[in-house]
Amino acid sequence: MKNLSLLKTLVDVFFFFGVLTVATMLIITPIYLINPENSIPIMVSGQELSGTDVATKVVVVFTGVSSLFFLYAIYRLKQVLGLFMKREIFTEKVVTHFKSIGKCIVASTLLATIPLFLYNISIQQNIKYEFNFGGFDSFLMSISLGLLFIVIGEIFNIAKNIKEENELTV
Repeated sequence: MKNLSLLKTLVDVFFFFGVLTVATMLIITPIYLINPENSIPIMVSGQELSGTDVATKVVVVFTGVSSLFFLYAIYRLKQVLGLFMKREIFTEKVVTHFKSIGKCIVASTLLATIPLFLYNISIQQNIKYEFNFGGFDSFLMSISLGLLFIVIGEIFNIAKNIKEENELTV
């Protein structure tokens, strides 16, 4: 239980800073989109975007939406940890939260990566792939993490059904 409390505290702190970051992003992004003469260089996945063309703005918007999906996944993880602390483990809420976390992580990864990839091909006219083996910021690791949460949701659903069947046989 001590590790669960520590994990919940760390996720709460991460969520707090995530909310601050997204709030800042929600203030700066409209300024960037509306005011093209004051182009603020923006970093997306370690790449500086300083143009004012439509493609750059689309990448910035998709990255912002991606951030919202990721923040929502962290929010759902907070809810799951809260349920675990209440000893509500094999419930329908936990199953739906896990599946939602997985879908949000996959959506966040795709929304952040694909537009930037297409931007690099079409506007920058360079194809670049970085091998980030072992890093949590790699495309494959993020997709795998999202799918893992979906699988954990399925496992918890199976466990919930077994628990309900056991309660009926008593």
